[in-house]
Amino acid sequence: MLTFTRLSRRAASALLLALSLLPLLSGCSSLLTKKKADLPSVALADMELQGIQGLETIFRLQLRVLNPDTEPLELRGLNCDLKVNGKSFAKGVSSEQITVPASGTATAPVLVYAGMLDMVGSVIELLQQSQTQPPAQPLRYELTGRLRIGPQGGETVPFWLKGSLPPEK
Repeated sequence: MLTFTRLSRRAASALLLALSLLPLLSGCSSLLTKKKADLPSVALADMELQGIQGLETIFRLQLRVLNPDTEPLELRGLNCDLKVNGKSFAKGVSSEQITVPASGTATAPVLVYAGMLDMVGSVIELLQQSQTQPPAQPLRYELTGRLRIGPQGGETVPFWLKGSLPPEK
């Protein structure tokens, strides 16, 4: 009976400790929820042809980063993949370090590289589509990637954009 009493006291102590930690844990989870709500979002601000070198084409994307948080956001770089009309088109990375002000925005430039074979395949597909559809259809794009944030860029925030570009772009 003595062993049972010790076990009961230990169990009661452990239960009391666990119950006393619950308010702390719920406080932490509310911080995590707040952080999720204050995560940055990304939009495509501009896209322009930078040049053709060897077997690749280089585009410069300007991504608009919106920071809804009350603290400045330290952007330490990003990576992205661009699909056009559902096909893989270009990939890029940037180590640009930008501070996005609290409740503000900033643009982050990134160079993306499209292999010549991907470009030729896309042009052939567009030419084939133009024979069956009226010309000057907008190009559908999908841009996925990750922002590297924080003092050392150790945290990542994924983003996913979808939209269309005018045919002249």
